[in-house]
Amino acid sequence: MTKVSKYINFIFLGILLACFASCSDDEGLGSFTPKIPEFSFDKTMVNATKDGGDYSVNVISNLPWRAKSNADWISFKSENGLGDGKFEFTVTRNRTIQERSADIVVWVTDEELKTIKVIQAPSEASDLVVHYYVKADGDAANDGLSWSTPVTLEKAMDEMVDGDFLHIAAGTYKPTRILSGGSTSNAGDITFEIHSNVTLIGGYPADAAEGAVSDPSVNKTILSGLHNSGQAFHTVAVSAPIATGKKVLLKGLLIKNGKAAASGTGSISINGVPFYRFYGGGLVSGKSLVEVVDCEVSDNISGLHAGGVYIAGGGTVKFENTVIKNNVATTNSSNCGGVFIDGSTVFFNNCSVVSNSCTGVGAGIYAFNSSTPTYTYIYNTTVAYNNNDANAANQTRRGGGFYGRENSVTVIVNSTFYGNEGGHGAGISIYGASGSAAKLDIINSTVSANKVYNNGGGIEVANAFATVNSYNTILSGNTAGGTGNDLFGTAKFYNSINANKIYNVDGNDVSGLTFDHTTMLGALSNNGGKTETCALLGGSANPATTQGMTSGALEALGTNYSPAIGADVITKDQTGKSRIGKTVIGAVVPN
Repeated sequence: MTKVSKYINFIFLGILLACFASCSDDEGLGSFTPKIPEFSFDKTMVNATKDGGDYSVNVISNLPWRAKSNADWISFKSENGLGDGKFEFTVTRNRTIQERSADIVVWVTDEELKTIKVIQAPSEASDLVVHYYVKADGDAANDGLSWSTPVTLEKAMDEMVDGDFLHIAAGTYKPTRILSGGSTSNAGDITFEIHSNVTLIGGYPADAAEGAVSDPSVNKTILSGLHNSGQAFHTVAVSAPIATGKKVLLKGLLIKNGKAAASGTGSISINGVPFYRFYGGGLVSGKSLVEVVDCEVSDNISGLHAGGVYIAGGGTVKFENTVIKNNVATTNSSNCGGVFIDGSTVFFNNCSVVSNSCTGVGAGIYAFNSSTPTYTYIYNTTVAYNNNDANAANQTRRGGGFYGRENSVTVIVNSTFYGNEGGHGAGISIYGASGSAAKLDIINSTVSANKVYNNGGGIEVANAFATVNSYNTILSGNTAGGTGNDLFGTAKFYNSINANKIYNVDGNDVSGLTFDHTTMLGALSNNGGKTETCALLGGSANPATTQGMTSGALEALGTNYSPAIGADVITKDQTGKSRIGKTVIGAVVPN
């Protein structure tokens, strides 16, 4: 009777119905024999294709039954029946190159159950990439797999997995999702989170159709931190974990209008990296591998540090042909308006870091971590008109253009630092400490027209724990309210110019030659290439055109670095002209 009692719940309703249907008051219930479960299927295994789809299994049963699965990639369209019937289910696309399997269990009671195996074929590597197409008026109900069925940006970002592409038409997009681990009650935690190693490409026409080509110079694709519920602490947050052979690529996007909080608002931990709410109004990146190409990060704010970009957690970010401008860290002693590199590695190539400001240190670019090396590589880039609000109250602020602090390792090639302002080291400031030295090598570059309230208008070497080596570089035409118009501290110069002096390959002053920046160096302007530069003036009478390093010597120098500076960089100038056959000092080779 114990086993029989387990089935009584299946026939109890039938007994009640029989009782109410009785034709006579004196007719008894009589006796009954409960049914023994008897059920079977028309198949015991389902072989699903790599693309997935809809499947069904017929069930023959004398009692009610129900089905369930142990896999999240299987969902049911129908999952129960009162007798003979079928269950229907959907298998999602297999986004891996491994076969996968799952069980579907059909049961009548805990003791009466049977299992069907579902085996799904693996995808080929070439099958794994999905291209989503996004428009400002896209529909979340669309599949997003063509320009004719565009999806919303949020829906595409929900669906994306490693390797996918998001093609985004011109328009302004606002985030609606909370950063992983964020607070649903805090509008600042709403952001565009890039949680997977994917490619986002903007710059397509607003009415893009099949065959449309990205042109971000014409078709502005704006990711805005000004959303419907308030303003994002970070307009874009990259949390994708580092994976072999994978990266995040942002291309043709404008990242704007984020507003990081003031201090005291805490942080969110993602993949073991803290995402501080008060760092990085425009873009934050944790321990990720990111490339930012043909983008602009502008008009973002921080109530504390890093108005524009904050990079931390040991990740690597490469900026290519990107503009970082007009970002601000607003409150007193707020550090870094432009890009704050914290214990990570960052490359700039053909970039402009301009007109960023703060009240603390490192208005343009700030590299610092108290215990972990920070690596900064600045190639073919202009850092100009950044300002750390140096005045009588803030005269100690360092690094208007670039500030490399403890544990920073910096290499600058073919770059221009111009018109930056600060308290110390308006163009560049390098500061180390015992056991955590700072080092800068600057090659083929020009540092001019920077203005400092205190010491070191061009470059400040703050102490004995900071090392600066200059190769083939012009440091001239800077001004200081205190000491050292061009250089404060000690640096080594090889085939370089410091103020009006020319130095040879051995680092010795070349007698009889003088450099005059007022007649031999132009102002920042368009001299070709992707960034503004300072052209040399005066023809062959200008010693900067004849006293520099040969292309062979430069190429040999480049091999001493890790990573090596390739010949395609070091034997050209900032505008892309070749240095072969020439011995020109500075960022620009004359025509």
